[in-house]
Amino acid sequence: MLAAASGITAGAIYKHFDSKSDLFFKVVQRVVQSVPIPTVESESDPTLLPRIVATYTMQKLKRLRQLAVEIHYASVKHPKVRQVLRRSLDHNIEQIRNGVAAMQRAGKLDQTIDSESLACVIMVLVMGLMHMETLLPQLVGDAKWHDFVQDRAAALMGMPDSGSSRRSGERSQQ
Repeated sequence: MLAAASGITAGAIYKHFDSKSDLFFKVVQRVVQSVPIPTVESESDPTLLPRIVATYTMQKLKRLRQLAVEIHYASVKHPKVRQVLRRSLDHNIEQIRNGVAAMQRAGKLDQTIDSESLACVIMVLVMGLMHMETLLPQLVGDAKWHDFVQDRAAALMGMPDSGSSRRSGERSQQ
């Protein structure tokens, strides 16, 4: 099916990959390494991380969410996939933690919040959002839900309510 969809022969695929599982692993590796991750550059805009988290509620990331669920499922069966996924998650958590710590040092976020714990909670929130097609399909692409998630991510970071939930409510009433 992949060969036909790509307009090449199965032999051409196996010229580059030893097996179906090798091909699958390379696809997983590329996807995991290219996923838009919730990071924060140094002491930049503290609203960036909540906005990135909220993008995982949007329709445009449907394929990414679906693939993430498949990759997590595959990681149970395939040690190589599990290893790549674990490295990626650890890297993402480290980037979030470092960004939060930098914003704390710059006085933009509450310094009493543990940056490691916050990074882990943000990653868990993102992983939960990856399952929206299964858990909450009616909320995929919903502006009010998007704003709620953004506000809750900001609250986790110790930021005041941005009011985006109220703005969404105002938009839906118009």
